Parts: sequence; structure tokens; C-alpha cells
Amino acid sequence: MKSTHRPSHRQHGYSLIEALTALLVTAFGMLAIAGFQVTLSRNADIAKQRSEAVRLAQLKMEELRSYEQVAADGAGGRFDYTDDVVGGSDTVTPTSGYSNATFSRTWTVSGTGGDLQKWIRVEVSWLDRTNTTQTVWLRSSIARADPLAIGTLATGPGGLKPRTPKGRNVDIPYPAVGLAGNMSAFAPPPSTRWFVFDNVSGEVLGDCTQEPGVGTSITWGQNGCTEGRGFLLSGYIRFVAGGYNQNQVDNTFGNPAGETKELSAGVEFIDPTTAATASCFAQRQKILAATNVADPITGTRLNISGATRNQGTSTVTVVTDQAHGFSIGQRIAINSVTAPTFNGVFRIESVPTSTSFTYRQVGPNESFSGGTPRSTASLVQQATLPEDEPTPPGYNSAPVSRFVAYACVVVPVNVNGTRRWSGQFVITPEITDGVSWALGTGSNTVKQVCRYTGNYLDDLRLSNSEHPLYYRGVTAALDNQNYVVIDGDQSCPYDSKPSYAGNPPDYMNSNTTLHQTASTGALPRGGLRSGTNSGGAARNGGIDSGFVEPADTSVELQML
Repeated sequence: MKSTHRPSHRQHGYSLIEALTALLVTAFGMLAIAGFQVTLSRNADIAKQRSEAVRLAQLKMEELRSYEQVAADGAGGRFDYTDDVVGGSDTVTPTSGYSNATFSRTWTVSGTGGDLQKWIRVEVSWLDRTNTTQTVWLRSSIARADPLAIGTLATGPGGLKPRTPKGRNVDIPYPAVGLAGNMSAFAPPPSTRWFVFDNVSGEVLGDCTQEPGVGTSITWGQNGCTEGRGFLLSGYIRFVAGGYNQNQVDNTFGNPAGETKELSAGVEFIDPTTAATASCFAQRQKILAATNVADPITGTRLNISGATRNQGTSTVTVVTDQAHGFSIGQRIAINSVTAPTFNGVFRIESVPTSTSFTYRQVGPNESFSGGTPRSTASLVQQATLPEDEPTPPGYNSAPVSRFVAYACVVVPVNVNGTRRWSGQFVITPEITDGVSWALGTGSNTVKQVCRYTGNYLDDLRLSNSEHPLYYRGVTAALDNQNYVVIDGDQSCPYDSKPSYAGNPPDYMNSNTTLHQTASTGALPRGGLRSGTNSGGAARNGGIDSGFVEPADTSVELQML
């Protein structure tokens, strides 16, 4: 048989159509990957920009929180809560490497300087790479808190909130009446001017020629009220006559109760604050003890069943659960749990019945009924009144103590962007009961002034609140700046450091040093500089005998 072989015609490899199809599929895949890469890059860019925008918003929020004082600073030297925590806007271009966009930042503030808090909204916007507007915003509140009173931020607030007198700054005189807008008003005796205080900072905001009513609002430029910011300087001046044991102040010198003299108080300013001004008031006062320290009938404080206050006459009528036994002219203490606005020490004006009495207090129309626990009324144990005022019923005629109370409202000046004052407190003798008296040394017929002072921090430096000869760079209120007037042939009493190991322990430093020996002449008018009282550290409250304040009056002293 004949065999025939036929070659195979099957082909190997890809056709052109298959190759093109594969290329097309690959191209679509690459396009998808490219689009994904673009989206990923854009989103990463926006994330970076958003992070930067949040940082800028937080930065502005913290800037607004970092105010230095609550009260407005008219001189613009300090960032304050009242005038500077306000809305605004700006444009921010971050440093190269942080972001590639320019940000518009706007912040809005809801609230005024009198509000307890302000609501803040910070919005930051920018254009991304596609010219689309992107926005982030933060919202928070800023509390109206005095920076000087928030030291607990370093240690934690603890379990209890510290209480302040009447819920306001401790530098505000206790008798001051409460006003609307977190303010108080006080008229230093014998002044008829009412100074208005900020309850948070203790700064004087202005004064009024008319007595503001309790709870009323102050409008500057109306009703005799004029805005004018200042700081309070206050304290007491006591008198002692004759000799005493200098080195035993606490035991023999005690609380001087000598007869007081009429005097005028003042502040003499030194460069660079000679343009500052001061309004000073001084009054001789005495403390009398009540004959009966409790209710004369029951022996305890009386429960108040109700009280009403008449706005027109400012008279409060109190009704008690039982006969009170009070008389016209007696001073009583009102302690109302139900309505604290009735609290205070007052003089009884009338006794309509055996279970009612009236006293005068400025305030709005209001009434209350005794609650649980019951409101109470009682005679006070001691009362303070002007030296020339007669003894009221219910009190011993012999004073427990005598002193001169003084208060100065100092209007500072702007020094290097900060409102401050520097100067020395001085007194000027006035005719007393028809007899003149003078300052001087070497004789008991003249007087000299010593100031209570001491280096309580043991840092060889007297801060303003530790009572130096010259106050320097004062930027806040100063209270308890006390003095004692002694005979001209005596030396200022001195005291050693407190000792807690003794029996009994000595917890008080009553050290004094010479302050003023003349009424006229160049400062310091004969007084020694702080710390130069003779005796050295052991006898001078820890101040070395060679310690002298800086002669440069521009040097600030610490405010405690």
C-alpha cells in the first residue's frame, strides 16, 4: 500500500486582535489606578491641611483664654477678658513644610465683660487643590476667672471650692453693697462718694456721687456715676502713748488702744508715676462691746418668721417668732439663710411691737418667710462706729479699741504698657478736739509713725504686700497696710519671727519699722528704708540689718 503524509497547518502565538484586546484592558486598569492615586493624593493633602486648620483654631482658642486680667485695661497694656476677648479675623500662611494652603480664620465671641462666661466659635477655611472650600470649626466657652485666683491649676482643685467673703474678691471692703453685673459699691467713711468695684478682680471701676441701691445696674455717665479705674490702698492706724517693752510686742504692746488723733491720709508718688492721683479718706473709729451678746430674753438668737423691705424708704421690717427684747438704737446682726440680701449689721430704728423691729437698708422690694434652717437675728458682740458718735443702747461706753481707718483709691498711669503706681503713704496731723499735734522725734510731745512690716517670705526682699517704705510698680489692690503712731522719744516696736514650738506658740509677727517723722519735706520724711531697722535678722522679722530696697524706683516689687 502507498502511504501519504500530510503536514499539520495548526499555528502557535497570539493574533493581533488578541494583543490589542489585552492592551485595551491593561489601559483601562492603568487609568483606574491613576485616578485612585490622584484621589489618594488629594485626600492626603486635605488631611494635612485639615490638621493644620485644627491646630490654628486651637491656637486662637488658647490665645483668647490667656487673658491677664478680668477688668478692662483702658491703656491697652494688658490682654483682658472684658475688652480683648472679642471677635475678629485674620489670614494665616503657615511656615513652609507645614501645609501648602493659606487659611482664613474667623472667631466670634458671644457675651460681655460682665458675663460669667463667653462662648467662642473659631472657624478656619481654605481652598484645596481643586479650588473647593474646606472648613473646620471649634466651639468652647471661656470662664470669667481672675488669673490671680486660679493657682489651683497647678495642683488640682481639690474636693472643696474656696469661699471668699460674699463671693467676691477679698480686696473689696466687706461692707460694700452688691450691684448688678458682678460689681459692688463702697463709700469709705467719711466720704459721700461710692466707689464701684469689680467683684472678680477687686479693681475700682469708677465712682458715683449718689448711693447705688442693692442690685442696681451702673451706667457710666448717668446718675452721677463716672468711670475711672484704680486700685484700693487701705488699712488701719493705731496709737499708743508712753513706754512699752519693745521686744515683747505680742505680750505687752498687744493691740494698741490709745486715744486717736485726727489726721488726713495721702499718697506721694515718685517717678515714673508722678502723674498718678489718689483720693484718700480717714476716720477715727472705736469698737464697743455689747452688754448682752445674745437675745436678752431667750439667751439665744431669735428666729425670724418673716421680713419685708420697702424700696421707697429702704426700711426693713422684721417679724420674730417670739418677743425679741431689742431697743431703738441697738445694733443687731441679721443672718438670713432664706434671703442673704438681708444679711448685715444694722441699727434698730423702731420697735412697733414686742415681736417686730425695723432697720434701714438700701435694696429692692423683697420679702421672705423663715425657712429651714430658720433665719436668725441677734445682737452683735461688738460694733464699730465713728469716734465722735455716742454710745448706742445695749453697749458699754468704754471702747474695746480705737483706731483710724483709712482708704485711698489710687488712679495709676501707664508705665511701659502696664497701669501701675509707685509712691509712699503719708499722714498729716489735724487739730483734734481743739488741740494741734505734730510729727517729730526726741520728745513725748510729738509723734512718729511706724509701719507693720516683715520679710515673711525670707527672701531678703519686701514685696508690696509685705509693706515696704516705698510701694513700687503696684498693679493691684493692697489691704491691711497698717501703722502705729508712738511718742517721739520711743522706738518702733520690733518682734522676732513666729515660733510654733513654744508653749504657748507665737503665730504672729508684729514687727514694725520707722516710717515717717515729719509732715513736710522730701521723702521719706525721716523714716528708714525697709529692712534697715536696727537689730538685724533676729529682731526684725527675718530682715537682715543691711538690707535696703533698690534705689531705682522703676524696679517692681512682687505682689503676693
